[in-house]
Amino acid sequence: MQKNGPTEIFIDFETSVVAIPFNKERRPYEQVAFQFSHHIVYEDGRIEHTNQYLNNKVGIFPNFEFVRELKRVLEKDQGTIFRYHNHENTVLCQIYEQLGRSDESDADQLKAWIRTVTTSTDKSEEEWNGDRSMIDLSKIVRLYFYHPLTNGSNSLKMVLPAILNTSNTLKSLYSKPIYGTRNGIKSLNFQNWVWIEFNEDGTVKDPYKRLQSIYNGLDRNQLDLIMENDELADGGAAMTAYAMMQFTEMEEKERSAICSALLRYCELDTFAMVLLYQYWADLLGII
Repeated sequence: MQKNGPTEIFIDFETSVVAIPFNKERRPYEQVAFQFSHHIVYEDGRIEHTNQYLNNKVGIFPNFEFVRELKRVLEKDQGTIFRYHNHENTVLCQIYEQLGRSDESDADQLKAWIRTVTTSTDKSEEEWNGDRSMIDLSKIVRLYFYHPLTNGSNSLKMVLPAILNTSNTLKSLYSKPIYGTRNGIKSLNFQNWVWIEFNEDGTVKDPYKRLQSIYNGLDRNQLDLIMENDELADGGAAMTAYAMMQFTEMEEKERSAICSALLRYCELDTFAMVLLYQYWADLLGII
C-alpha cells in the first residue's frame, strides 16, 4: 500500500499548567506540553496510530523536545492536520514564545516550523496564518453538525458515543478485533482491541469508560488522587497524573502503569477524531 498520497492527520496534546513549576527557572502557570498522540488516515483508507510522545522523566522541561518530535513526525508528509478545539494551536503558539526567550540552538528552526502549522492568537506578539495551519474539527461540529444524543454538548467525549450509537457502519467495523492487529489498524498501545461493545439495553458502551484499569496492586491512596473507578477519567486527570509523576516518589511499576494509562487515553483521543471523520465520510457515501 502506498503511503505517499494525501493523508489526513489527527493530533491531540496533553498539557499541564501549575502554580509551582515542575522545573527550575520556569514560570508559574507556564504551559507544559508533556504528551501527544498521532493517527493517520491514508488515501487508500488505511488507518494507523503512527506516533506518540510522553515525557515520563522527572525534572525535564519537555516543551522543546516535544516540538522537535512533533515536527519530525509531521514533516514526513504534507497531509491535512486536524485538531479538536483550540488547545493544540494555543499550546504551540505559547511554545513559540518560550522558544523566543530560550537559548536553544534550533529555536529559530522550531519557531519557523510552528508558524507553518498554526495561526497566531490574540496573545501572540506577532501575527501569522500558516500554510498548513491545523483544522479544528470542533468548529465543524459547532457550525454544521448536531446530534440529539450529545444533549447539546460539542465535547468530543459526548460526540463519540453519540455517533457510535447511530452508525451501523462503525458498529460493524469496530465490533471486531481489528484494532491493534498486524492486518488491521496499527496501534502502539492496544492489541486485538474491540472498540464496540454493547450494554444490556443495546446501546454502545462509552469507549472512554472501557479504558483498561491500571489498578494492579498499586497504592490505592495514590491512585485515588488521579483516577475515577481505576480509569484515567479525563484530561484533568491526565494533567494530575503527570503532576503526580513529577512531584511524587514512586516505584518504577507505578510510573510505568500511569504512563501506560496516559498513552492509551491520548491514543483514544486521536482515534475518536478518526471515528468522527469516518462517520461523516459514511454519511457522504465515500467509505
